[in-house]
Amino acid sequence: MAYFSTRNPNKTISTQLVIGISLISGVFFQSLFNFFSYEIDGSSIPVTLLVLIYWNIALPKNIGLAWSFISGILLDLNLGYFLGTHVILFLLISYLTQRYFHRIRAMFQVQQSILIASIVFLYLQIFYLFFQEFTFFGFMAIIFNSLISALIWPILFGLLRLIRRKYTYA
Repeated sequence: MAYFSTRNPNKTISTQLVIGISLISGVFFQSLFNFFSYEIDGSSIPVTLLVLIYWNIALPKNIGLAWSFISGILLDLNLGYFLGTHVILFLLISYLTQRYFHRIRAMFQVQQSILIASIVFLYLQIFYLFFQEFTFFGFMAIIFNSLISALIWPILFGLLRLIRRKYTYA
């Protein structure tokens, strides 16, 4: 008897569609937060990065590195950075989260939040080193946004998990 794949092609299309819509909405919300965040030294919460990390942990075989590239290009175009700056960081973070997704999945929610805070801290630190003048208030903004990202992570995780279960398994 021939081997037939049990994967439904309609499920993979719906999965890719849900991933794409969530990443595009992450780019939109990050741009919106960046537009209104001039009070905290021009830095905002990296919503796109958080969404990308979630999909790399939840469905590492379905997301691939192409979505990291696409979302990085969209974010660079939308925020006005040099093309490729977010792409390089997103590809690196996606590779690491896909490499260690079993370990990250096994962590408690608090441990995941601490890991997310450290990833966001390093991500924002690299951006401040290369693209903005490093000041004390900039460093405080990096710490503040890392802590806010850690607090937002369980909410975003639950919301994206609900969306994933509703639209990719139904």
